[in-house]
This record gives sequence, C-alpha cells and structure tokens, in this order.
Amino acid sequence: MRRKPFRHLLAAPWFYRLGFAAGRRIPAPVLFGVADLLAAATHTICRGQVGIVRANLARLLPEASDRELARLARAIFRNYARYLVDYGRFRCAPCDGFDGVIPAIAGEENLQVALKRERGVILVTGHIGNWELGGAFFGHRGVKVNVVTLPDGSRQIDAIRDRYRGQYAIRTIVLDGSPFASVEMLSALKRGEMVAMLVDRWAGTEGVPVTFLGGTHYLPRGPFVLSRTTGAPILPAFVVRDGASYRGIVEPPFVVEGDDFGPYAARLGRTLEGIIRRYPEQWYYFVPLARIIHEESVNDPG
Repeated sequence: MRRKPFRHLLAAPWFYRLGFAAGRRIPAPVLFGVADLLAAATHTICRGQVGIVRANLARLLPEASDRELARLARAIFRNYARYLVDYGRFRCAPCDGFDGVIPAIAGEENLQVALKRERGVILVTGHIGNWELGGAFFGHRGVKVNVVTLPDGSRQIDAIRDRYRGQYAIRTIVLDGSPFASVEMLSALKRGEMVAMLVDRWAGTEGVPVTFLGGTHYLPRGPFVLSRTTGAPILPAFVVRDGASYRGIVEPPFVVEGDDFGPYAARLGRTLEGIIRRYPEQWYYFVPLARIIHEESVNDPG
C-alpha cells in the first residue's frame, strides 16, 4: 500500500484563506506570533514528522548534536508556518512596493546572462526558503513565468495556488501525466519565457543519478532534456528569508550539450546541497530522504 505523503497541518485550505484575509488587516508581527504558536502545536502533535525532519537533518549535518538537531527541527516548523503567512501577506503586495520584499539578489548578473540568450530560461529550485515568492518576483519584473507543478492532492489548494499565481501573471503547467505538459514547456521556452520547477523531490529511479548527502539521489530528466532541445539555460535560483525580508540567490546558468546529463546533474546536485547546508532551518523536507536516496552500500556489489 502506498504511504500517503505528509501534509503539514497548516498547509490546509482554511489556513491559506485565513492568511489571505488577515494579511490585509493584521500587522505582520501579530501574524507571525500566531504562526509561531500554531507551529509549536504542530511540532508537538506531529511527532512522527518531527522524527523524519530530524533524521533528514542528521544526514545533512552528521556532526550536529541531538540538541542542535532538535533546535533546527523546531525552527523548520516555525519558519514553514511563517512561509505560509507570507503566502497570504504578499498576495496583497502592491506592484510598486514588491522590490522591498526581496531587496537584494546575490548573483543578479547570472540572471541577466541567462535572459540575454533569448532562448527562454529553465529556473530550477528546491523546497527551501520561499520558492513561490520567486515566481511572483519575476512576474513583477515583467518576466513571463510558467510554474511546473505536480497536483497537490487537494483540489482546493491547487485552485488557491493557481489563483495566487494568476495575480502575478504566472501560468501553471500541471504534470498530470498528459503529454501536453511537455509541449507547453517547450512552447513557453520558444517564446522566450521562464519555466520554473522544483527538482529536489524526485522519487523515481528513471531520473539522472547524482551523489547527494552521502547517497545516490535522482534528479528529474526534464530540465536537462529541455535545455538540450531548446538551448535554454538552466538557472539554479533560490529565495531565502533574510531577517524581516527575503534575498534572492542566483547561481551561474549552464546549457546542456549532448546526451550525457551526468556532469550537469552533478553540478546541480552540488548546488542544491550547498544551499541547504547554508540554510538548514529553511529546508522544508517533510518526507524521509531514505525513500529517494539509495545508500552507497546497497549499490556496492562488495
């Protein structure tokens, strides 16, 4: 029987709607205070998921003490609740004030290099920081963004996210098994648009293997195939909380040439692992890494 994926207790339609309504009327410090209380309650109730988060952190930071792992796990639950609050707050952000939300971008020159190729951009990121905010930021800058996503499992949340993205002229491409999703991505890149996707939670072994956190992880083949086919650069980028605001981090782009995706996947894997190590308290990974990482000892015939 397939195990039902974990859903954070606060990742529910009622909390999204509450955040949208409260974001217009209640000061941010009050909202964050409420979020912190709810996060603490979630941390207390979801003991199984706390154990999963701590086990993932132990793989990421093997030198960390139990006390440090416990502290980081609490911080992850708190920051995720605040991420959901910001989801509602920034829904109301005026276009002329949105730059204040992400006042600094490290590596903005890398973004300009990618855009100047005029082949479209394949933006790849992970479940760290505020990935939804990145799409909204580019939308405010006049970049046409297409977000590739799997169905959430809740039609209400899918609809809420689709409406949210629509406010920033972000188009959603749903990977629902239809071949038209690939056609939509190719068409968007040929129009010079951005195609954004999360790449760190690929469970299938038909992906591209990379070394990740001491084991073998599989990245989806999609971004590499799209880059090789269209000449569009792959651009790793992240949005992380930085005090009261956020900061963008844009890594150098690269274009896939040839059929050997291994070196490109290895480069992306190193980038993902590096950013997670820098911001472990913003790593929202609530499923066991053991499901997607194959231990080296398993692959070793000796």
